[in-house]
Order: sequence, then C-alpha cells, then structure tokens
Amino acid sequence: MMDLSRVMAVVFFSIVVRCLLWPLSFVVSIFSDRVKLQLQGRPSSHEDAVELARRRRRFDDCIVFFCSSAGEYEQAKPLIDRLSCRSNVLCHVFFFSVSGAKFVNARKDSVSWSLAPPDHVWAWTSLFAALRPSKTIVIRHEVWPVFTWAASQWGPVVIIDAVVPSLFGRQAKWKENLNLAIKAWLLKSVEQICVVSSEDAKFFEQWLLIPPERLQVAGDTKYDRVVERARAQKQVVGDMRQRYRNVWNPQGTDLILIGGSVHLPDVELLMDVFKQSGLERVRLLLVPHDVSSGNVANIYESVTKAGLTCDLLSELESSKFKFIKAQPRVIVVDEMGRLSDLYGVADFAWVGGAVHAKVHNVLEPAAWGLPVSCGLEFKNSQEAVAMNHAGVLFHSNDPEAIRKHWLRLFSELQDRGQKTQLFAESMAGASDKIVQILDQPILGFSVSK
Repeated sequence: MMDLSRVMAVVFFSIVVRCLLWPLSFVVSIFSDRVKLQLQGRPSSHEDAVELARRRRRFDDCIVFFCSSAGEYEQAKPLIDRLSCRSNVLCHVFFFSVSGAKFVNARKDSVSWSLAPPDHVWAWTSLFAALRPSKTIVIRHEVWPVFTWAASQWGPVVIIDAVVPSLFGRQAKWKENLNLAIKAWLLKSVEQICVVSSEDAKFFEQWLLIPPERLQVAGDTKYDRVVERARAQKQVVGDMRQRYRNVWNPQGTDLILIGGSVHLPDVELLMDVFKQSGLERVRLLLVPHDVSSGNVANIYESVTKAGLTCDLLSELESSKFKFIKAQPRVIVVDEMGRLSDLYGVADFAWVGGAVHAKVHNVLEPAAWGLPVSCGLEFKNSQEAVAMNHAGVLFHSNDPEAIRKHWLRLFSELQDRGQKTQLFAESMAGASDKIVQILDQPILGFSVSK
C-alpha cells in the first residue's frame, strides 16, 4: 500500500527543487565557477530518458547504481564487474558530481553512465520508466529523497558500504538529532543496508531505528576494488615502472616517493621535509587531487620555490621522456585518472588531504604494497583508522618526524610494504558477500544468472 504522506512529501520537495532550488542554482553559477561546472553537460531528463530506453531494450535486466563521485564509483566497480558478467544485465551509473563522469572518461571505462538530474519526481519517473531496473544500489550515503522513492517503485533499493557518518557525535545536539531524524525517514524507502562492520550495524539499529533483519555486515567493496585493480595492472605497470625507475633517474637518486591526491598544504609540508638532509636519494612524483591548471601551477611554484627542479608529466610524455636538460627531482602529474597506476611505480607513498582537512584513499597504495604515510586528519576514513590500528599507517604533520620515519623506513621498505599489502588483501571479499545478499529471496528479487 502506498504511503500517502510520503508521496505528498515527495511532491512537495519536487516542487521546491524544480521551481526554486534548480533555477536558483543557475543564478549562483554566475558567481561560482564550481557550481557552473556542476551544471554544465547535464542533459534534459527527456533526452536522457530517450537514449536510456534505447540502450535498455538490448538487455533482459537493468541494475541502477547511484554514485556521488569517483570515489563511490570505485566502490561500485567490483559489483558492476560481477553483475555485468551475468546474462544480459545492463548496469547503469548515475553520478551526482561531474568529477565522477570525468574520471570514467579519463580511464576509458565502458560502463553505462549519465549525470543525475535535479531531484524532482518529473525527472526521475521518466528515467526509471526508461531503465525499468529490477533493483537500485546506492553507494554509502547518497540517499536522495525523490530518487530513492522513485527507485523503490520499481524494485528494492539496497545501500552498500554504509558506515557511521563521520560527523556523528561532533555536531550540536539539535543539529545531530535533526540529521538523524531526516536520515531515518529517508531510509524507509530502502530494503536492505549492507554495512561495513558490526559497529556500523549498531549505529543504524540504535540511532536510525533500522530493524536488524534489514542490516547485513558485509565489509567494504573498496578493498576489493584496489586489490583487484592492482593485480590486473601488474603487467601494464611493469612497463611503466621500467620507464620511471630507469629513464627518469636523476643523479644520486634510487627511490620514488609518490604523493597521491595531494593538496597544496600537503605539497608545502613535503617541501619542508625535503629541505632537510638525508632524503637526497628520493625523487618525488606528485599527483594532485585537483588537476586544474591553476592548482597545478600553484603546486609547481611551491616546488620550485623550495629549490627542487620540476617538470609536468604531460610535457615529459609528449617528449617521450627524452630529457634535454638535467632530469627533474620532481614530476607533477597534470592529468586526471593516472594515480592508481602510478602507485605501481613508487617505493613508498604519502596520501594527501589529511594535513588540512581529511585523508583520501589510503587503500590504493596499500594494495600495491607501499608503506603509507599521511597527515593527522585521517579519522574520516575507516580504512585509514583500521590501517593505523594494524600498525601499517604513519601519520604526522611535523616535517622532522616525517623525515626520521622515512629514514628508518629505507632499510625495511620491502618488509613494511608486504605487511601493508597483506592488510589490504585480508580485508577484501565484500563484493562476493553483497552479490550473495542481492540473490537472497527475502529481498523479493534475484539477479539473472
């Protein structure tokens, strides 16, 4: 039986979005390049629905994935790979952020995707009617009110990789209670929630009042993704590793440190570390989180001000790594979608974000068997916390402490790297568990085999 109050809420929210928030976003985009970027390239829901209906006709079944951005897509990818291998199943991804679409294009993934429309009922009903999904899978936390309701009209909605929100217990009481009440209401449209750990299950049961039968502890598909991709890329990266280790080889260096998803505060801290003695044997491969020309220019300037020679990867690749002048100590990667492969050429890693805000993906370098370091703000990431507890993550914002740690590390790189890799591999297996959960009759559906 349809919940009339929920339908009325969905219609009211849709009117607000369509008549107020969506037009307002275009006004805001006049003054904000970031908002303008998010609005560009989104097709009308009608155009998208026509194309998706044409695509859907070639398949017996369809599974929709909702991913906020590239990170959530990476968590969805192991499931997409497994489910797409089954007989005649279309897996279609909706991205909220343009960065997710750019990531897929940069990696040349063949997955079916489109950008999410504004969250109103007129957009989503036409898109779901075109796709006719048997189920919808939401990655981690992207529970939009109208999207989730519209999806539930076609089949079960399943959340995967669900965790305790990073802000839980760190907000004003009234704000936290309000957020919990809203989330509990939104989750009424969700059939099953696959949480990462038993602690996450307790949170959903105690604070969001989710019945235990709707909760399953399954682990995090992020571990599967990084481990499987590292294994698959061994041969490709083997050739790349030869180029970076033998062709790019400034005099006196024999080790490569990769700075993954770095921001300017990370780079400034690393420059303070490199100003000290003892690290002359290390060359540095910097992969910015933001590869826009302005940010890359700022990072380049920070490196050269510290007295280190620097080149851009795009320029080196265009010259096929034929160095006309002295080889640079630092290479800045100015293209998107390169980080995961480049971890395979390094000896140890610094993961960005945690110097000033929150850490990025520490699992990718771990899966490649690299000792991992980062700044102090890492507790937003459950996997970073788990790595810290396992003793395979070093964290500090102090240049001298980082220098001393790396100097100690040089004599045991292989041993430390093996321990880090074993940790990542021991945490894999969530994707197979989730596929089994999707096949359970209790959900009222079964994936075609």
